[in-house]
Amino acid sequence: MKHLGVTRSSLQPSHAVITPDTFVRTALAEWPGSAVILHIAPVIGSGARFVQFTAEMPAGARAQESAHGFQRFAFVLDGEVEVTVEGDTRTLREYDYVFLPAGIAHTLTATSAAHVSVFEKPYEVAGVQTPGVVWGNERENAGSAFEGDDHLIARKLLPDSPEFDFMVSTMSFAPGASLPYTEVHYMEHGLLMLEGEGLYKLQDTYYPVTRGDVIWMGAHCPQWYAALGRQWSKYLLYKDMNRHPLTGGHT
Repeated sequence: MKHLGVTRSSLQPSHAVITPDTFVRTALAEWPGSAVILHIAPVIGSGARFVQFTAEMPAGARAQESAHGFQRFAFVLDGEVEVTVEGDTRTLREYDYVFLPAGIAHTLTATSAAHVSVFEKPYEVAGVQTPGVVWGNERENAGSAFEGDDHLIARKLLPDSPEFDFMVSTMSFAPGASLPYTEVHYMEHGLLMLEGEGLYKLQDTYYPVTRGDVIWMGAHCPQWYAALGRQWSKYLLYKDMNRHPLTGGHT
């Protein structure tokens, strides 16, 4: 049906669902040799305060820090990426990740073909100690039951402390599990479906979503999710946090 222009992708003022059949590749100067799919940027809908993209890195491709001094969270979806920062070099594989503070020099080199999910935003100064580099692996994080529901596991991938102005986590749902209520809040989200499938309610519309789909949720967009199918579903989730919404002290 592609020749008829049919897609599950949808853009609304408060949210967007972006499916792989509509992805378009481009280039970024900091990622030479890689194809970059810019999913979420400030020009979307009513505006976003961060960017989310997927870097498709062939073997040997090398990226460097943001030329604009943005902080960066990089999550390896597949392949191997060697990261060097502050004299420390580590090889990241599937579901490994690294947080790189604003303005810190680093390189990411694909030692094999790799896909990397990336979030970037300016750092909001708040009179607290600035964050350091964070390394981790999502699968080594036991997580916790979300609001006591052991069929819904939340895993925070960054420290929940005031120096961080955003959080990245994963949410895992057993078949049939759902968020306990519709959420409405001032934080915005960027989301990548990692595994499984489900139904996402955004504003007043229900969207079927599956692995590879990207979702943007603007501030105060009503949101709710339920898992479908026969396997657990999981998504990678960005949200801003720990800053007053009337401030905007960026580095």
